[in-house]
Amino acid sequence: MTDAIRHPLAPRPVEGWQLDPECPLHQLFLERMENDRDLKIIITAKDAETGVGKSTAGFALAASWHPIYTDEEWSADEYGSYDIGPYLEQYLSAKNGSVLQMEEAEQLDARRGMASENVDFSHYWMAMRVRQIVSILTLPSTSALDKRLWQLADVWINIEERGEAAVYRIGVNSFNGEMYTKYMHEFEWPDVSGHPEMRKLDREKDAKIERGLGDVGDDAEDVPSPKEVRRELRRDIAQRLREWDKYDLSGQEIGEVLDRSDQWVYNNTQVEA
Repeated sequence: MTDAIRHPLAPRPVEGWQLDPECPLHQLFLERMENDRDLKIIITAKDAETGVGKSTAGFALAASWHPIYTDEEWSADEYGSYDIGPYLEQYLSAKNGSVLQMEEAEQLDARRGMASENVDFSHYWMAMRVRQIVSILTLPSTSALDKRLWQLADVWINIEERGEAAVYRIGVNSFNGEMYTKYMHEFEWPDVSGHPEMRKLDREKDAKIERGLGDVGDDAEDVPSPKEVRRELRRDIAQRLREWDKYDLSGQEIGEVLDRSDQWVYNNTQVEA
Protein backbone atom coordinates (compact mmCIF):
# COMPACT_ATOMS: atom_id res chain seq x y z
CA MET A 1 0.00 0.00 0.00
CA THR A 2 1.43 3.37 -0.99
CA ASP A 3 1.88 6.42 1.25
CA ALA A 4 -0.69 8.26 -0.89
CA ILE A 5 -3.39 5.70 -0.08
CA ARG A 6 -2.51 5.69 3.64
CA HIS A 7 -2.64 9.48 3.87
CA PRO A 8 -5.93 10.45 5.58
CA LEU A 9 -6.79 13.08 2.95
CA ALA A 10 -5.94 10.97 -0.10
CA PRO A 11 -8.77 9.75 -2.37
CA ARG A 12 -10.05 6.33 -1.34
CA PRO A 13 -9.52 3.40 -3.74
CA VAL A 14 -12.59 2.26 -5.68
CA GLU A 15 -12.36 -1.32 -6.97
CA GLY A 16 -8.59 -1.00 -7.23
CA TRP A 17 -8.61 2.46 -8.82
CA GLN A 18 -7.52 5.64 -7.05
CA LEU A 19 -7.89 9.25 -8.18
CA ASP A 20 -4.47 10.91 -8.38
CA PRO A 21 -4.00 12.64 -4.98
CA GLU A 22 -1.94 15.37 -6.66
CA CYS A 23 -4.37 16.22 -9.46
CA PRO A 24 -5.86 19.74 -9.41
CA LEU A 25 -9.41 18.40 -8.99
CA HIS A 26 -8.56 16.58 -5.76
CA GLN A 27 -6.58 19.56 -4.50
CA LEU A 28 -9.59 21.80 -5.15
CA PHE A 29 -11.79 19.36 -3.23
CA LEU A 30 -9.42 19.48 -0.24
CA GLU A 31 -9.18 23.28 -0.41
CA ARG A 32 -12.95 23.65 -0.31
CA MET A 33 -13.45 21.18 2.52
CA GLU A 34 -10.64 22.64 4.62
CA ASN A 35 -12.09 26.14 4.18
CA ASP A 36 -15.70 25.16 5.07
CA ARG A 37 -16.99 25.64 1.54
CA ASP A 38 -19.07 23.58 -0.85
CA LEU A 39 -17.93 22.19 -4.21
CA LYS A 40 -20.35 21.98 -7.14
CA ILE A 41 -19.51 19.76 -10.12
CA ILE A 42 -21.41 19.33 -13.38
CA ILE A 43 -20.77 16.30 -15.61
CA THR A 44 -21.81 16.26 -19.28
CA ALA A 45 -20.89 14.29 -22.39
CA LYS A 46 -19.36 15.47 -25.65
CA ASP A 47 -22.04 15.81 -28.33
CA ALA A 48 -24.62 14.76 -25.70
CA GLU A 49 -23.65 11.12 -26.17
CA THR A 50 -25.34 8.55 -23.95
CA GLY A 51 -23.77 5.53 -22.34
CA VAL A 52 -20.30 7.06 -22.10
CA GLY A 53 -20.01 6.92 -18.31
CA LYS A 54 -21.34 10.17 -16.83
CA SER A 55 -22.88 8.30 -13.92
CA THR A 56 -19.85 6.09 -13.31
CA ALA A 57 -17.55 9.13 -13.42
CA GLY A 58 -19.66 10.83 -10.77
CA PHE A 59 -19.81 7.69 -8.69
CA ALA A 60 -16.04 7.18 -8.91
CA LEU A 61 -15.51 10.66 -7.48
CA ALA A 62 -18.23 10.27 -4.85
CA ALA A 63 -16.86 6.96 -3.63
CA SER A 64 -13.32 8.40 -3.62
CA TRP A 65 -14.10 11.54 -1.63
CA HIS A 66 -17.03 10.78 0.64
CA PRO A 67 -15.16 8.57 3.18
CA ILE A 68 -12.33 11.08 3.70
CA TYR A 69 -14.24 13.42 6.02
CA THR A 70 -17.34 11.37 6.91
CA ASP A 71 -15.53 8.14 7.87
CA GLU A 72 -18.18 6.07 6.06
CA GLU A 73 -18.56 4.53 2.62
CA TRP A 74 -20.69 6.35 0.02
CA SER A 75 -24.24 5.01 -0.19
CA ALA A 76 -26.58 5.44 -3.14
CA ASP A 77 -29.57 5.18 -0.81
CA GLU A 78 -28.34 8.00 1.42
CA TYR A 79 -26.51 10.27 -1.04
CA GLY A 80 -27.76 9.50 -4.55
CA SER A 81 -30.94 10.89 -6.12
CA TYR A 82 -32.89 11.38 -9.32
CA ASP A 83 -35.30 14.00 -8.01
CA ILE A 84 -34.99 17.51 -6.65
CA GLY A 85 -36.82 16.96 -3.36
CA PRO A 86 -34.63 14.09 -2.10
CA TYR A 87 -31.49 15.96 -3.18
CA LEU A 88 -32.46 19.03 -1.14
CA GLU A 89 -33.33 16.92 1.90
CA GLN A 90 -30.01 15.10 1.61
CA TYR A 91 -28.17 18.40 1.46
CA LEU A 92 -29.81 19.74 4.61
CA SER A 93 -29.18 16.56 6.63
CA ALA A 94 -25.81 15.37 5.28
CA LYS A 95 -22.63 15.36 7.33
CA ASN A 96 -19.91 17.87 6.51
CA GLY A 97 -17.70 16.40 3.81
CA SER A 98 -20.50 14.37 2.21
CA VAL A 99 -20.78 13.90 -1.55
CA LEU A 100 -24.24 14.04 -3.16
CA GLN A 101 -24.83 12.75 -6.67
CA MET A 102 -27.93 13.80 -8.59
CA GLU A 103 -28.62 12.07 -11.87
CA GLU A 104 -30.45 13.62 -14.84
CA ALA A 105 -30.15 17.11 -13.33
CA GLU A 106 -31.56 18.76 -16.46
CA GLN A 107 -34.82 18.85 -14.47
CA LEU A 108 -33.28 21.69 -12.45
CA ASP A 109 -33.56 23.97 -15.46
CA ALA A 110 -36.20 26.60 -14.67
CA ARG A 111 -37.24 26.48 -18.34
CA ARG A 112 -38.42 22.88 -18.09
CA GLY A 113 -41.06 22.66 -15.40
CA MET A 114 -43.68 24.36 -13.30
CA ALA A 115 -43.14 22.54 -10.01
CA SER A 116 -41.95 24.82 -7.25
CA GLU A 117 -38.72 22.86 -6.82
CA ASN A 118 -37.78 23.43 -10.46
CA VAL A 119 -38.27 27.18 -10.67
CA ASP A 120 -35.36 29.35 -9.50
CA PHE A 121 -33.40 26.40 -8.13
CA SER A 122 -30.43 28.74 -8.46
CA HIS A 123 -31.51 30.36 -5.19
CA TYR A 124 -30.95 27.06 -3.40
CA TRP A 125 -27.57 26.58 -5.01
CA MET A 126 -26.59 30.14 -4.14
CA ALA A 127 -27.30 29.40 -0.49
CA MET A 128 -25.45 26.06 -0.65
CA ARG A 129 -21.91 27.23 -0.05
CA VAL A 130 -20.82 26.81 3.57
CA ARG A 131 -21.66 23.23 4.56
CA GLN A 132 -18.63 21.40 3.10
CA ILE A 133 -20.89 19.42 0.77
CA VAL A 134 -19.91 18.22 -2.71
CA SER A 135 -22.74 18.20 -5.25
CA ILE A 136 -22.20 16.19 -8.44
CA LEU A 137 -24.87 16.70 -11.11
CA THR A 138 -24.98 14.71 -14.36
CA LEU A 139 -26.51 16.24 -17.50
CA PRO A 140 -26.82 15.18 -21.15
CA SER A 141 -25.06 18.32 -22.45
CA THR A 142 -24.14 21.89 -21.60
CA SER A 143 -27.41 23.15 -23.08
CA ALA A 144 -29.51 21.14 -20.62
CA LEU A 145 -29.06 23.65 -17.78
CA ASP A 146 -29.71 27.37 -17.72
CA LYS A 147 -26.92 29.93 -17.43
CA ARG A 148 -27.57 30.87 -13.81
CA LEU A 149 -26.86 27.37 -12.51
CA TRP A 150 -23.73 27.04 -14.65
CA GLN A 151 -22.41 30.26 -13.15
CA LEU A 152 -22.88 28.89 -9.64
CA ALA A 153 -20.96 25.68 -10.41
CA ASP A 154 -17.23 25.30 -9.75
CA VAL A 155 -16.15 22.47 -12.03
CA TRP A 156 -17.28 21.09 -15.38
CA ILE A 157 -16.27 17.56 -16.38
CA ASN A 158 -16.97 16.80 -20.04
CA ILE A 159 -16.82 13.13 -21.05
CA GLU A 160 -14.91 12.88 -24.32
CA GLU A 161 -15.12 9.10 -24.66
CA ARG A 162 -15.91 6.27 -22.30
CA GLY A 163 -13.55 6.42 -19.33
CA GLU A 164 -11.91 9.68 -20.39
CA ALA A 165 -12.92 13.28 -19.67
CA ALA A 166 -11.58 16.81 -19.58
CA VAL A 167 -11.90 18.78 -16.34
CA TYR A 168 -12.51 22.53 -16.43
CA ARG A 169 -12.77 25.18 -13.75
CA ILE A 170 -15.83 27.42 -14.13
CA GLY A 171 -15.56 31.15 -13.39
CA VAL A 172 -17.43 34.39 -13.96
CA ASN A 173 -15.76 37.53 -15.33
CA SER A 174 -15.91 40.26 -12.66
CA PHE A 175 -16.31 43.02 -15.26
CA ASN A 176 -18.97 41.76 -17.64
CA GLY A 177 -20.52 38.87 -15.73
CA GLU A 178 -19.79 36.40 -18.52
CA MET A 179 -19.01 32.80 -17.62
CA TYR A 180 -15.73 31.26 -18.71
CA THR A 181 -14.02 27.87 -18.39
CA LYS A 182 -10.36 27.09 -17.76
CA TYR A 183 -8.86 23.71 -18.56
CA MET A 184 -7.51 21.87 -15.49
CA HIS A 185 -6.49 18.36 -16.57
CA GLU A 186 -7.63 15.05 -18.05
CA PHE A 187 -9.54 12.60 -15.89
CA GLU A 188 -9.67 8.84 -16.39
CA TRP A 189 -11.57 6.21 -14.42
CA PRO A 190 -12.37 2.52 -14.89
CA ASP A 191 -15.73 0.87 -15.49
CA VAL A 192 -17.24 0.73 -12.00
CA SER A 193 -20.77 -0.07 -13.20
CA GLY A 194 -20.62 -3.41 -11.38
CA HIS A 195 -20.14 -1.82 -7.96
CA PRO A 196 -23.15 -2.53 -5.66
CA GLU A 197 -23.81 1.17 -5.01
CA MET A 198 -23.61 1.98 -8.72
CA ARG A 199 -26.14 -0.76 -9.39
CA LYS A 200 -28.47 0.84 -6.83
CA LEU A 201 -28.30 4.10 -8.78
CA ASP A 202 -29.19 2.23 -11.97
CA ARG A 203 -32.17 0.54 -10.29
CA GLU A 204 -33.46 3.89 -9.08
CA LYS A 205 -33.21 5.22 -12.61
CA ASP A 206 -35.29 2.31 -13.91
CA ALA A 207 -37.85 2.93 -11.17
CA LYS A 208 -38.11 6.60 -12.10
CA ILE A 209 -38.68 5.75 -15.75
CA GLU A 210 -41.49 3.44 -14.71
CA ARG A 211 -43.07 6.12 -12.54
CA GLY A 212 -42.93 8.59 -15.41
CA LEU A 213 -40.88 11.73 -15.67
CA GLY A 214 -43.72 14.25 -15.43
CA ASP A 215 -45.77 15.14 -12.38
CA VAL A 216 -47.98 17.76 -14.01
CA GLY A 217 -51.61 16.65 -14.38
CA ASP A 218 -53.68 16.85 -17.53
CA ASP A 219 -55.86 19.59 -16.10
CA ALA A 220 -54.16 22.87 -17.00
CA GLU A 221 -56.27 24.71 -14.44
CA ASP A 222 -54.32 22.99 -11.67
CA VAL A 223 -51.00 24.39 -12.88
CA PRO A 224 -49.93 27.56 -11.01
CA SER A 225 -48.50 30.57 -12.81
CA PRO A 226 -44.70 30.90 -12.96
CA LYS A 227 -44.94 34.13 -10.94
CA GLU A 228 -46.83 32.43 -8.11
CA VAL A 229 -44.42 29.48 -8.14
CA ARG A 230 -41.42 31.80 -7.82
CA ARG A 231 -43.10 33.70 -5.00
CA GLU A 232 -43.84 30.52 -3.04
CA LEU A 233 -40.35 29.14 -3.68
CA ARG A 234 -38.69 32.27 -2.32
CA ARG A 235 -40.84 32.08 0.80
CA ASP A 236 -39.93 28.43 1.29
CA ILE A 237 -36.21 29.12 0.87
CA ALA A 238 -36.38 32.09 3.25
CA GLN A 239 -38.13 29.97 5.87
CA ARG A 240 -35.60 27.15 5.59
CA LEU A 241 -32.68 29.57 5.86
CA ARG A 242 -34.22 31.29 8.86
CA GLU A 243 -34.62 27.90 10.59
CA TRP A 244 -30.99 26.98 9.81
CA ASP A 245 -29.76 27.18 13.40
CA LYS A 246 -26.18 26.20 12.60
CA TYR A 247 -25.48 29.48 10.79
CA ASP A 248 -27.99 31.81 12.49
CA LEU A 249 -28.45 33.94 9.37
CA SER A 250 -29.89 37.42 9.83
CA GLY A 251 -32.83 38.76 7.84
CA GLN A 252 -30.42 40.93 5.89
CA GLU A 253 -28.17 37.98 4.98
CA ILE A 254 -31.16 35.89 3.87
CA GLY A 255 -32.48 38.84 1.86
CA GLU A 256 -29.15 39.15 0.04
CA VAL A 257 -29.38 35.49 -1.06
CA LEU A 258 -32.92 35.97 -2.38
CA ASP A 259 -32.50 39.52 -3.68
CA ARG A 260 -35.12 40.77 -1.22
CA SER A 261 -35.11 43.21 1.70
CA ASP A 262 -34.75 42.09 5.29
CA GLN A 263 -38.27 43.38 5.92
CA TRP A 264 -39.58 41.08 3.18
CA VAL A 265 -37.86 38.18 4.92
CA TYR A 266 -39.47 39.00 8.28
CA ASN A 267 -42.89 39.50 6.68
CA ASN A 268 -42.79 36.18 4.83
CA THR A 269 -41.26 33.89 7.47
CA GLN A 270 -41.90 33.00 11.07
CA VAL A 271 -39.86 31.70 13.98
CA GLU A 272 -41.18 29.00 16.26
CA ALA A 273 -42.02 30.30 19.72
